[in-house]
Amino acid sequence: MTLQRKLLLGFALMVVPTLFVGVQAIRTNALERATLDALGQRLARSRTYADVEDAMFNQTQVIWRYLSGDPAAKQEFPLTEQVVDFWLDRWTSGLPPDEVKHADGVRHIEADIRAVAARVFKLHDAGQRDAAALIARRELVERLQPTLARVNREIYRQTRELSVQGAVAQMQAIVEAKRRVLWATVFLALVAGLLASWLISRDLARPLNELRHAMAVVGAGDLDHAIVPRSSDEIGELARAFAQMTEQLRQSRAHLVQSEKLASIGQMAAAVAHGLRNPLASLRAAAQLARHRVDVPAAREQLDAIVEQVDRLDARIAHLLQFSRPAPFHPLRESVRTLVEGALSGFAELLRERGIALGVSVAEALPDVRVDPLRLEQALTEIVSNALDAMPPPDGGRLEIAAHVGTGDAGAGGGGGGGGAGVVLEINDSGCGIPAEILPNLCEPFFTTRTEGTGLGLAIAKRYVEEAGGRLEIASVVGRGTTVRIWLPAASHDAAPAPEGSLA
Repeated sequence: MTLQRKLLLGFALMVVPTLFVGVQAIRTNALERATLDALGQRLARSRTYADVEDAMFNQTQVIWRYLSGDPAAKQEFPLTEQVVDFWLDRWTSGLPPDEVKHADGVRHIEADIRAVAARVFKLHDAGQRDAAALIARRELVERLQPTLARVNREIYRQTRELSVQGAVAQMQAIVEAKRRVLWATVFLALVAGLLASWLISRDLARPLNELRHAMAVVGAGDLDHAIVPRSSDEIGELARAFAQMTEQLRQSRAHLVQSEKLASIGQMAAAVAHGLRNPLASLRAAAQLARHRVDVPAAREQLDAIVEQVDRLDARIAHLLQFSRPAPFHPLRESVRTLVEGALSGFAELLRERGIALGVSVAEALPDVRVDPLRLEQALTEIVSNALDAMPPPDGGRLEIAAHVGTGDAGAGGGGGGGGAGVVLEINDSGCGIPAEILPNLCEPFFTTRTEGTGLGLAIAKRYVEEAGGRLEIASVVGRGTTVRIWLPAASHDAAPAPEGSLA
């Protein structure tokens, strides 16, 4: 996960409580609006029923006006019936089921009022005014009006309970739910904040602090300080880039130290060559001259020993000069088989004396390589010489040299093809092997485990391989032997540098 996504996730966790509060506020607002709408509808029906009550009261007043001698009241009564029907229909439309029985009661009372009005009007028109007034008093005042009053009280009571008290109860439930939600939101915000803080601390603050500490350590000069990226995000990429830069600085410093060593070696080699070679040449010539004039075998052996030691010292001086002052590189197109045969030509007698079996396997149709033949033969000679030293007599051993097509980016055993196509040359001995702790230092100048060695053979070999664009690596198992792998680019790709991939 990238750093951007982690930050977005952390901020999203912090925003979740706010969104939750917003959603709950919208939901609560909708519930409150619905409660108020329901309350408004019940209050509107209550006002409509008040109009029904007024219309029915006016209807009874029309009856009393007619009994009081107003003949026009009888013609107004049908109009009052229409008014009552209008408000009754308006009141009962959309009436809740629990109030339908009250509507039926009101309609029944209205029907009774109309029936009483018809009887009163009939008796009054027949001249029986006292009977009409008696019926009107007994039916309207004593029976229907008290019944209507009881129905009215029940309707208003139910409206008050269902409308006002119900709305209050719903509002209380909403407030209680909101209180619970707010507490849950506070807890959720706390958890989300802690989780987001932990994520930011783990994936941002701590890696940055570790990287800052590593920069301080490296800045103080410790280029060997390990920098381990802990993530695959941008900070991990930054740590990897910094580790790569540190490795490049370490290599640059190693190259600088190497250059300083070479400069010192060059000065020392020149002084050694000037101060020792001429006396050694004179000493060798005198020993050879004396050998020809002395007939005593013991004396001749001593003189031969002097010549041998002078030659050994001269070889070491030549090694030193060769490493410190390499000649210009002159690449030529050459076959690998020719290089191997040239390197082995001087070891036939030594192989026989030490009882070492030689096995050479060069694949057919190998591409040519572009190298300096003299230098590469010398590099192979140094490697073979070290292999023979690892298999001293009388045990001897087996030396195997194999060459095949390989790619630098796919390892030594890789197949041909690709931009890193070339030839892999393997020199394998069955000697005692090399401990793993000293393997990285084998190609360092002056590093040797032999008392008579100069520590320059493998350093020279590695330099000659790399200047040809190749790579040299050493693998060894104690008690089983050592394998030196050399990768050389094919002649058609001689201008390309050696691939970065490992041969092992």
